[in-house]
Amino acid sequence: MKKIVIQGLGYVGLAMMTFCAGAKKNNKYLFNVVGVEKNSNKGLKIVNRIKTNEAAKIVDDRNFFKFFKKLNKDNRINASINKNEYSDADVIIVCSNCDFDFTNNSVKLEEYIKNINEISLHLKENCLVIIQSTLPPGTTSNILQPLIQKNLKKRGIKNFYLCHSFERITPGKDYYKSMKNVERIIGGKNKQSLKITKKIFKDIFSLTSNKIIEFNTTSESETCKIIENSYRATNIAFIEEWRKFCFANNLDLEKILDCIRMRKTHSNIMRSGIGVGGYCLTKDPLFGQASSKQIFKKKFNFPLSTKAVEVNQLMTSDILKEIKQKFNKNILGKKVILIGVSYREDTNDTRFTPAEGVYDFFKKMGCKLEFYDPIVDFWEYSRSNSFMKKGLENFDVYVYLIKHQFFKRLNIKYKKKSLILDLNHVINKKERIKINNNRNLNSYFIGSKQI
Repeated sequence: MKKIVIQGLGYVGLAMMTFCAGAKKNNKYLFNVVGVEKNSNKGLKIVNRIKTNEAAKIVDDRNFFKFFKKLNKDNRINASINKNEYSDADVIIVCSNCDFDFTNNSVKLEEYIKNINEISLHLKENCLVIIQSTLPPGTTSNILQPLIQKNLKKRGIKNFYLCHSFERITPGKDYYKSMKNVERIIGGKNKQSLKITKKIFKDIFSLTSNKIIEFNTTSESETCKIIENSYRATNIAFIEEWRKFCFANNLDLEKILDCIRMRKTHSNIMRSGIGVGGYCLTKDPLFGQASSKQIFKKKFNFPLSTKAVEVNQLMTSDILKEIKQKFNKNILGKKVILIGVSYREDTNDTRFTPAEGVYDFFKKMGCKLEFYDPIVDFWEYSRSNSFMKKGLENFDVYVYLIKHQFFKRLNIKYKKKSLILDLNHVINKKERIKINNNRNLNSYFIGSKQI
């Protein structure tokens, strides 16, 4: 039985480890799987959590939770901080992050390279390394591959296989489905690396050949991920400039966008929203320029991608300035509840969440703040726990930020003169009309014509 090691057990690594552990053929498990985290306080915390069913609760996805729980019961879920696990691995899948330094406008490659260096010191002959991390194009071929070759040569090891295959997982209620059915993109250092990776992915995800798209270079796979996320970030920024125009002129942007979506060629146009959060869209569009500067040492500019990040970074504060202008008296010193604080629906991921900017805004307005999010039990930014549902009718201002499935069942009885701010299309159309028609309530629905 081949051994697969998953390095890095965050949102991507946890899912990858689970699917590798659950891979079967003729009702028999195919791989011996172990997840490896760094030997640190954070790493130990992750490993200990994975040994319980808590690890599956990072998303509100029953299918994934059920799958994880079954594998845990069968003792298929194994996690460790022992780097010696790499030594006898046939396949190592790297899922650790490559971070961006916004102060210096560069990718933190040194830390990531150090991680790959550590792994390569333990590789055995003919091991396959699959890089799933989002990287500046050219990183795998120009930096990682020579590094691995150098370390293996010192130990008398001549051959290894290497591919880049970025993740495309969708956090939230489609966590399991997106991991199981999404197309896999692979770029290899040679044909044999592609062949072996393709076979591994077929076994793990039960994929057909047309679901695995091959590139002849790792740089093309890296570039594919950056363009994909840059496109999405630019689309969001594009809608934000029109949101400002429509707000200033009291036009119904969402009705306009619904009209545009009727054309099949424009069906993927974005909606307005409170801001961009999470780990990918906040930084990935900057990786093109970083690649040019840090990898290829050339001066290529990416004006649209970089401007999109700039617009998206200011989005939350720009919207809140408009709200302050319109509702200052209704906000100052009031009791406020934030409903949903993760960056995306049905997940507990709060990295770079727009809720941080919203929290700071109301804090500066002298408000008493609470948050309600059953998926995010504890929010480090506010250093507090989710508010109890029973007392939700006792607030002056309700700020809806994330459309968790759970919130469909919310039925809050707002007190008189409450202000309802729906900043991310959480409240359904029927309820919006009801709130608008209630003269005892004040309201703001993002992208909609203000009454």
